[in-house]
Parts: sequence; structure tokens; C-alpha cells
Amino acid sequence: MLNRLTHRQLEAFRAVIETGKVTMAADVLNTTQPSISRMIADLETVTDFKLFERRGRQLVPTSEALALYEEVERSFVGLTEISRVIDDIRDFRRGSLLIAGMPALALKFLPDVIAAFIKLEPGITVSLRARSSQAVLRHLSSQQFDLGFAALVNDHPAVKRSPIFTAPMRAVLPIGHPLGQKERLEPADFHEQPFVVLGAEIDTRSETDIFFAIGNARPRIVAEAQLSASICELVANGAGISIVEPVTAANFAAAGRIIARPLHPEQPFRYDLLVPALREPSRVAMRFLELIEAHFETLLGPGSL
Repeated sequence: MLNRLTHRQLEAFRAVIETGKVTMAADVLNTTQPSISRMIADLETVTDFKLFERRGRQLVPTSEALALYEEVERSFVGLTEISRVIDDIRDFRRGSLLIAGMPALALKFLPDVIAAFIKLEPGITVSLRARSSQAVLRHLSSQQFDLGFAALVNDHPAVKRSPIFTAPMRAVLPIGHPLGQKERLEPADFHEQPFVVLGAEIDTRSETDIFFAIGNARPRIVAEAQLSASICELVANGAGISIVEPVTAANFAAAGRIIARPLHPEQPFRYDLLVPALREPSRVAMRFLELIEAHFETLLGPGSL
């Protein structure tokens, strides 16, 4: 690679990063616009990854380009070192991933995936922020985060939202509870049962209320919590029964702390993937998403998107 990488290519790359436009970069380097475009294209051929995305008249650097630029700034005359960095970025030996996730995923699901990911790609640094779904949306809108995982009913113009996995919610019961003998629970099974309810400000609370209304069931509310994990802890300690999203239910059931059962009729729960709208996901982010989808299917079985 080194015999194809030139100092002039890096000068053009640096100028485009700093000016945001090919025409301005050409002025800085006292050359022509086609010359700058050709050198950027040559550098993309050398690196084997995309460096810029066009947004109107502006060129927006990719995540890979920003990682390369940091090294160019530190050692602009060290072509050997820069060539090594290019290899590291392309081969996933260098990079970072900043993730925001709703607590239902950020407390165990995402840490499990991150642990598996860094074993496969030890050169990548991963940061995780546990936030409410609305806060995850705000974080992604800043364009500073790479990936977000939430459950939302609203959108933001600076964020692309798409379903990543859908699975039915689960009834959760203390170990040994008589309803655990049933293969699935219906609304009438919850009538007058001690029930740990999800906070009223959470969107799925209204869906659970509709579920009970189908069978004219009136559970006896004994506690309220905002997080699925908190509800499952209460259930595990015998406070009552409840209904939670499937990932947390599956994790607690797998640990032998609760019984999880399907509902009839089903209550689908959708997990959303959020990415910044102003830039495409990096190669590192795409590699991470492959593990995310595989872990969903391992934990919950094939889902509907």
C-alpha cells in the first residue's frame, strides 16, 4: 500500500476535511478542483473505504475518515505510520463505537453483545450509555452517537428509526406460582391477582390496560415501577405478577429467577434501531449490528421486523 500512498493525497484529504468543499481545498493547495477530486478518489482506492458523503454542496467525512484525519494531524509527515493506521481501520484493529440504549437492553442484553464483540474485535473501544428511549432519541439527534436502541412511537428529523426486532411481551410470575402451570395466560388469569404495574408514562402501559379490558380483568395493583428489570425483581421476590417486554423477561427466566409465559392475545413489542440521519453507519457499527441481530434470535427466537 505504501508505494501508492502519497503526501499530496493526504494534503488534499486534509484540506477537504478542514474546508468541507473541493473548491476551497483546491484554493488552499493552489490547484484545480478536478485535481483534488482525483486525489481523493485515489486515496479512497488506497484505503479501500469511503472517505466522504455529499450533502448538497458540502462534503461530510465518514467515521473512517475522521479516524484517519486524527492520525494525519498527529503525524502528517509520517506516511509509514499513516499507512499502518489505514490498515488498522480497514481491518477493524482501530476504531470506536458510541452506543445509547434503553434500560431494557442496556442493563444486560447490550453488555452481553458488547463483550462478545470486543472478543472478536479487541481493537475497537465501545462506550455504552443507558438512557430512556426519549433520551436515546435526543442523543442520536446530536450526531455524536453511532447507534441507539429504543422503543419509540415518535421520530426526529435528524435520526433514522427502523425496527430491529419484534417479539411478544411476556407474563412474568414468581417461581412456583400456580399460573406457571398454564402454557399461556389470558386477561382473565390476571383478575384480582397482585400485579406490579409499569409506570403510567411508559407507552406500553396503555397497551397492557387494553389487554386487560379485553377480558374485563381488574388486577390488584400492589406496586409500580418504570423499568422492566425492577418489575422482574419485584416479581422474583414474590410481590406479584406482571407483564414486561420480552428481552428482560427472557433474561430473568434464563437465570431461573422467574417464570415467563406467553400471552393470548399476543402483545407485540418492537425494539427500534436509531442511527444519525446525517451520516451512514460506520463499518464498525455494521459489524456490531450483525451480532445484535444474532443475539436477539438466540434469546427470543426468530422475530418479525
